[in-house]
Amino acid sequence: MPFTTHRRVEFRDTDAAGIVHFSAFFPMMEAAEHELLRSLGIAILPRGHDGHSSLTWPRVAASCDYKSAARFEDTLQIDVDVVKIGSSSIQYRFTITQASTEVDGRGDPPRCVAVGHLTAVACRLSAAGDLEKAPIPDAIRIQLAQYATPLG
Repeated sequence: MPFTTHRRVEFRDTDAAGIVHFSAFFPMMEAAEHELLRSLGIAILPRGHDGHSSLTWPRVAASCDYKSAARFEDTLQIDVDVVKIGSSSIQYRFTITQASTEVDGRGDPPRCVAVGHLTAVACRLSAAGDLEKAPIPDAIRIQLAQYATPLG
């Protein structure tokens, strides 16, 4: 089962026609990933140099396939699936759908707006500010596994 969050399209997300600009989907995906990590108590930025809290998660790949237009003030549902947990990397899939809308008194069914992917790598941040790839701790691996759905 995916982690699910909702977001209303804001004016800043749109182009002159009121349609979500392609670049706006990347911050939406990142925000959904951060909500997932926070919900599990996993720090996004290092708080120290004491094991789990010293990890950070830089991205090494990002993509998004656009399926249909989303518009200003649409409510989007963002489902986050963990499609792969490697030794030091996590691959996420984001399925972004437009929630049901009311048009002339009838509800339109939800429709897929975009499907995106992010790959993040676990890194330790040294006191000097250097990043070094690190294995994903078993405790974090177990927490993320509850949202695991194979890519397909």
